[in-house]
Amino acid sequence: MVTSSGVDGAPAARPAPRRTQAERRAATRGRILSATADCLLERGHQATTISEVQARTGLARGTIQHHFPTRADLLVAAVSHLVDARIERFRDDAARIDVDADRMDAVVDLILRDLTSPIFFAALELWVAARTDPELRRALLPEEARLFGALRELYRETLGVSSASDTQLETLVEFTVDLITGLALTTMLTGDDGQREAVTRRWKRALATLAGRMGP
Repeated sequence: MVTSSGVDGAPAARPAPRRTQAERRAATRGRILSATADCLLERGHQATTISEVQARTGLARGTIQHHFPTRADLLVAAVSHLVDARIERFRDDAARIDVDADRMDAVVDLILRDLTSPIFFAALELWVAARTDPELRRALLPEEARLFGALRELYRETLGVSSASDTQLETLVEFTVDLITGLALTTMLTGDDGQREAVTRRWKRALATLAGRMGP
């Protein structure tokens, strides 16, 4: 029996509230940028065009160009999108660290996950392209500064360092980032995950020695 309250007296389901124009715009923009990031990872910078993003999203070209009039506009926005994604992923990973875990080892693992993630390799496509693209480089530099600033703060929080006053620990973290960046690039070409894991294990042991020998 259908009543005003629904079927057999059950409360009628209320229709989902309609999204505002701003919410629809944000969803469309996010859809475009996610497709752009996927294309950067799968096909590279050169193949990441408005036409390719249009094919991936199923949106009209006019819709994409309403948000991003040119390919340069699209790639510049993708920079910020990827930075936000890396910060969010790193923060989520940091929040799941076991309270009893060795904090330095945990930071190494966090850096390793970040620098071997699809998000990092998509961003890497933009770094390489920015070498010869002044417009992209101008957009990339402040976003990379924002990224590195946020990640350094998360490193300090994970290590339990309240400020940047512990310069020795900061230096060890910087060495770790540089080492794992190099390992990520090498592995990208060789596919040798075993070598990366072996070097990472040795570096963790070296860090324990270095941190133990260094005074405050």
